[in-house]
Amino acid sequence: MSKHSGFLYIAAISVFVFSFLPIEAAAADLYVAADGDDNSAGTITAPLRTLLKAQAQVRTLLADASGPINVMVRGGTYYLNSPLTFGPSDSGTPAAPVTYSSYNGEKVVISGGFRVTSGWSAYVGNILKTNIGADKSVDLLFLNGVRQIIARYPNFDSSKVFLDGYAPEAISPARAARWANCSTGYIRALHSSMWGGNDYKITSKDANNNIKYTWVGDNNRGSGMHSTYRMVENIFEELDAPGEWFYDKGTGDLYFYPPNGTNPGNSTVELACLEELIKVTGNSCDKVRHLTFSDLTFTHVKRTLFSRTYEGLLRGDWAIARAAAFYIQDAENITVKNCKFDQVGGNGVFISGYNQDHLIDNNVFIDTGASCIQVVGLMSACRYPSTWSRHRTDIADTNAGPLTGDYPKNITISGNYMFNMGRYEKQSAGVNISMSESVLVQHNTIHRSPRSGININDGTFGGHIIAYNDVFDCVRESGDHGPFNSWGRDRFWSYLGYDTSGDKGAAKYPYRQLDAWKTIIIRNNRFHYSSVHEWGIDLDDGASNYQIYNNLCLNTGFKLREGFNRHVYNNIIVNERANIHCTYEDAYNNVERNVIINGAPIALANSSAAREVTGHSQFNYNIYWNKGGPVSFPSDWKSSGFDTNSIIADPMFRNPAANDYTVTNAAVLQQSGFVNFPMDQFGKPGCPTPPPVHNGGSTAPISDSEPFMGATITSVDAAGQSVAGLPDLHGVFLSAVPSSSYAYKQGFRINDVIRSVNEIKITTKASFWAIYNTLSPGSTVHATIYRNQTNQVFEFKKI
Repeated sequence: MSKHSGFLYIAAISVFVFSFLPIEAAAADLYVAADGDDNSAGTITAPLRTLLKAQAQVRTLLADASGPINVMVRGGTYYLNSPLTFGPSDSGTPAAPVTYSSYNGEKVVISGGFRVTSGWSAYVGNILKTNIGADKSVDLLFLNGVRQIIARYPNFDSSKVFLDGYAPEAISPARAARWANCSTGYIRALHSSMWGGNDYKITSKDANNNIKYTWVGDNNRGSGMHSTYRMVENIFEELDAPGEWFYDKGTGDLYFYPPNGTNPGNSTVELACLEELIKVTGNSCDKVRHLTFSDLTFTHVKRTLFSRTYEGLLRGDWAIARAAAFYIQDAENITVKNCKFDQVGGNGVFISGYNQDHLIDNNVFIDTGASCIQVVGLMSACRYPSTWSRHRTDIADTNAGPLTGDYPKNITISGNYMFNMGRYEKQSAGVNISMSESVLVQHNTIHRSPRSGININDGTFGGHIIAYNDVFDCVRESGDHGPFNSWGRDRFWSYLGYDTSGDKGAAKYPYRQLDAWKTIIIRNNRFHYSSVHEWGIDLDDGASNYQIYNNLCLNTGFKLREGFNRHVYNNIIVNERANIHCTYEDAYNNVERNVIINGAPIALANSSAAREVTGHSQFNYNIYWNKGGPVSFPSDWKSSGFDTNSIIADPMFRNPAANDYTVTNAAVLQQSGFVNFPMDQFGKPGCPTPPPVHNGGSTAPISDSEPFMGATITSVDAAGQSVAGLPDLHGVFLSAVPSSSYAYKQGFRINDVIRSVNEIKITTKASFWAIYNTLSPGSTVHATIYRNQTNQVFEFKKI
């Protein structure tokens, strides 16, 4: 046989072998472009124009699909006239999943608004006017992509944490006397007990200018309005500051006081008119399945605060508008990844009722009006549910777990960045979970929230894992809360009478896991407060069946109130303590092998050592330290058998200045059994991190701090760079800015970095002082500061 015939022989064998290998099904690709044509073929050279047309073509392709179907959207803004709704007929299959994504990373904006194209004319002073037509449903305006301010009193002030400015006299007769038509107006306020927000529609005023208003129902704990923290908006006479706007529905006139230096006539002005952009909704018989949405930006979504009916969630504090920019119900295997939710007015993603096996991954949520992600089942899933209006004190159904399948299960929320949520709704969070089971929340960075960062509203139905998250700068506009919060208030909680003092525990014990029937795990998270605060991991009002371990709590601790079966171990708590409140008989709480830096590490409220004995609680093998100072315990603590094997010793943290609290004291590790856990796996990589705290341990967190206008500045080190998200180590870092300081009044905030002074670049702290000391007192200083990962032009007066 010749060598050529041998080659043919081998080739024939290869053909024979490969003919038996599985052939991967070809993908079907459709293309959409803002300048496309809906009558085209949908190819890359002849793209479709609308997502609606692409959806229709996908339905046709699904009939014979054997491989993936990809809808690739070219860069541009796609304005929707109504939400894009996906039902069972849009479902993919495991073999033929359907994906809607941007093409090659191009920026694709899905807009719920419209662009203002009419011309502007002068009205009064700096206010401009145009007509967009009457009876439009709009309540958010964007200038060049930046959300502007609805006409309000008092004027917007970013230096004011509460409501961006508040005034007790906002609804006074003297103020209302200015208003010709107050029925357009809204009141936004905090709850009277600082438990989130409460909001109202103004309806009228009487002859004495006393206004009348109706509550929108956005808090599950009553309609009380805070006497100080309140403001009014959407009233024409309050249009008096840059960035403010007002729309007259009757005439169609739009009034705008543009920010200094801007001209709406040569800018992009857009108004939000939709409450939702994407709706994935099946039904009880037919679910929506195997859809992916990737690399899309969702924006121009109006608020639901004053347009939706609010629904209270069992006996948690939350009431919700069941709507979002991206809404999912009765669906399975839905993925939302690599998307940006940009300044949406309500919730970002809402997973409602029956849902299973979804992935919400690697998304960015910025300046969300309400919560970033809601995972909320239906009341129909709960056995013998109790609400504040129907407060049951008996237990007629003693079966455990859900009654129906109307709840989310096996949902993964991972790798998301959530910043500055709750701009309008103050009972909000990065992630809220209610009437759900087995939700995995991991590797998310969540910061700047008016209330908690992660909230579990009720014990139904547990099984959640909260892991590797970085949660900080929370509870900014509320109180009695933590960066992680949960309530129990399950069937046992009011059994034999509504009583929150911790009584009747033995009688409640048999029913402790009827609703929280699966254990909730909180592990390997970092929770942080900018200042010392009591409630960090807040297990409130009977929250039961928790395992809490390997968490780093900075300037915050944990709270166990009422409830059963909480095991808290191997955590590090800096500058706070274990707060134990209203312990039940037979509580079976276990607190061991924790490192707690505090002079009074155990704080009992409505409890005692004797009560902890009847609760069968265990406190032991903990490490306590108070920078060499005394450590005190409650009366009769050790004689009652608690902390008899615990030690008082310096854990010798490795590098608190860089938030590295690895325990290096080998003797302490051996004696206590504490096990170090990773300090570099919190949150989403590349996102901002919390600043270091004064740790009370053996290592000073910052060694080169100096006073500056009543604040504290330091050089930018690795920790400061990480906190600020800086590209380098240049500038000076404001590590502390007390609200009483001159620096604060001039507009500086904690974690600001001064990058230049009078257009001269600052490289080190020494270079800053070299420039600053040459300036005259009282002079205006032009600076560039780095805040929220952007350079901002800034002015202040030297003291």
